[in-house]
Parts: sequence; C-alpha cells; structure tokens
Amino acid sequence: MRKILVSAELILAFTCLMLYSGTPLDPFLTDGFTVKEGDRTIFRLLYTITYIVSLSLIALRWKKATYVFSKDKSTWALIGVCALSSFWSSDPDTTVRRVIALLGTSIFGLYLASRYTLKEQLKLCACMLGISAVMCFLFAILLPHYGMNDSSWRGIYPTKNVLGKTFVLGAAIFFFLAMTTKENRWVSWLGYLTSGVLVLLSKSTTSVGNLIIITAAFLIYYRILNLKYQVMIPILTFLSTIGIAFYAWFISEADTILGSVGKDTTLTGRSELWPVVLQMIAKKPWLGYGYKAFWTEGNSEYSIVLQAVQWDVPNAHNGFLDLWLALGILGILVFIIGFVINFLRAIYLIRWNGKSENVWLLVYFTFTILSNLTETSLLEQNNLEWVLYVSAVLSSKLSTRANL
Repeated sequence: MRKILVSAELILAFTCLMLYSGTPLDPFLTDGFTVKEGDRTIFRLLYTITYIVSLSLIALRWKKATYVFSKDKSTWALIGVCALSSFWSSDPDTTVRRVIALLGTSIFGLYLASRYTLKEQLKLCACMLGISAVMCFLFAILLPHYGMNDSSWRGIYPTKNVLGKTFVLGAAIFFFLAMTTKENRWVSWLGYLTSGVLVLLSKSTTSVGNLIIITAAFLIYYRILNLKYQVMIPILTFLSTIGIAFYAWFISEADTILGSVGKDTTLTGRSELWPVVLQMIAKKPWLGYGYKAFWTEGNSEYSIVLQAVQWDVPNAHNGFLDLWLALGILGILVFIIGFVINFLRAIYLIRWNGKSENVWLLVYFTFTILSNLTETSLLEQNNLEWVLYVSAVLSSKLSTRANL
C-alpha cells in the first residue's frame, strides 16, 4: 500500500512539473497557441489544481515543510514585496490574482525541496523533459501545423524561443546528472545531446549561445572552484579576461555576425522596446507599477509602449526590466541581496564540502541570469523556472548546516 501511495505522489509531482513546463495539450487547447479567454479559464483551473495538490502534499508532512520554509528568508521576502505592491498597484485586482498564483507556484517549489533530494528532483525533471522532447519531435514531424513555425521548430511550446530556453535548461539538468551520477549515465548523456539538437532545431540564436555558456559554466564551477586559491584565482582571471574580450569583439562585429545567420542587432525589436520601457520605469522608479500590473490593457503607460514599438508586446523581454517595472528599486534590491548572498554562500560551500547541490545552485543561477536577458521568467507565476529557482535555493540550504 505504501508503495502505491509513493508512486501516486510521484505521478502527481510529475504531472505538476509538466503543467508548469508546457504540455502536449497546450497547442490543441489554444488552436496552435492562439490563446482565447476560454483557454485562459481552462489553464487557470489546471494551475489551481496544482496549488491544491501542493498544499495537500505539504500538509501530510507539515513539520518538514515548515523547517524547509524557514531556511531561506530572501525568496519569501521578495514574494512579500509582490503582495505589498497591491497597495500601490495600477491594477490591484490583477496584482492580487497574480500574487496568489505566484505563491501557489512557490509552494510547489517548497514541496519539491521538502519531499525530494536535489538529485531526485532533477531526475524527475529529466524524466519530464525527456518525454517533452519526444513530444516535440512527434509534433514537429507528424503535426507541423502545431510543431513548426516556418522553418524553425517550436514543438509543444508557443514559440521557438520557449523551446530553445526550455531545452537549455534540459541540457543543464542532463549534463549535471551525467557528471555527478554514476548509474545510467548514458541516459543522461543522451538527454543532453537530444536537448542540444532541439536547441539547434529551434533556431534560437540566444539559446544556442546560452547552451554553450551553461556547459562551460558547469565545468568551471565543478572543477576550478575546488582548486587551491593560488591556482583558482589566475585561472578565473584568465577566463574572465577571455570572456570580456570575446564579448567586446562580438558587440563590435554584431552586424556581421548576426547578419550571417539572418539576424540583426535590433534583437527582433528588443533594442527598440527596452529604451521605451526604461522611460516608463523612470516614471515610477522606486516602487514600480505593482506585480504584473504594467502589461494590462487598462494601463495608459502600456498603451504608450505599444504605440512606440508598433507590435503586440506581452512583456519587457527582459526579466530584470520587468522586475523593475513591477516592484521598482525596492524589488530589485530585495532580489539582488538574496541572489548575491546565496551565490556567494554556494561558492563557499563548494570549497568547504564540494557537494553537488551547491554546484547546481551556481549553474541554475547562471541559467537564470542568461534566460532573463532577452526573455522574462524571473518571479513568473505558473512557470517551471521559478519552481526550480525556489527548490534550488531551499535544497542547497538543506545540504549542509553550515552558515555564511
């Protein structure tokens, strides 16, 4: 009986992860990702079910969940600022609804950290993403109306960029498991290669670059941070110099490089969007417009952005700008303080005990920064990346009793 209950719980957790990541049902329910109001009702219902499931599972082991909850205050402080922003929000009703969704999403991350070890969480995610990868191939080959967008793949996801970003994350998970787990290592390498293929097929230039950086970052965190200071510091200095030089070269040659792959330096409208967004930020720099309140039809500043860029922009296409828009400098500071403390703590713990949980936190933080440079997933409700952010931070705190 106990095995049946454990299996049932595993299936529930797997299903929730799939919903947060993107399911094969999404293209059918939205007629090829053309979202209508009725579709939103269906998705709200599905996500609400995940919140109820998360709370129910936490209630079964509330003492452990309470202990895990207490291990990190920065994440909950940030969510608290989101909730407080309803008092100054330009659209309080939207802010309250989205904060409830964000809290529900975060509770699922709390559940994962309190129920499973980090490697168990990542194996569960790897299994889910492996099935998603198979679905992407099937949709692109058998149902190209849903799985293709011109010559690029989007699989079961709304756009090629979402496909690319999802499997950059998938590649990071599979690579981490391949490097830190002995059993069935070949499966992890196969998952890593498959993720890389899907990133290439998405034709998302940003995702291809992020995949290379994430792979290199893992090797740096996993190998170099354990070296003696006399060796580590010169190597990190050299790599940083090479990275800065490469970035400077890329910027100076951006027109030629991006033109050779059919891109331009406007980054598909982002360089036109970001200056306008900064102008809107300057109007309310300290507290922002309220969590998720800016990008609503009733907001006059949003109308100004639409008129300026002349395309239907859903967000700032930069997670940090969206955070600034929503919560102002207050939210930025709360996020940065928690992020930097956890980042430095992970480096300290890698050198102190070398546990892989701390390596994953650094890898995932790097992924978070990269994925939010041209897209928005930071502090996003109903989103796998925020679930894993919460679970990564909490899991790293449980890996050792050491404090920084």
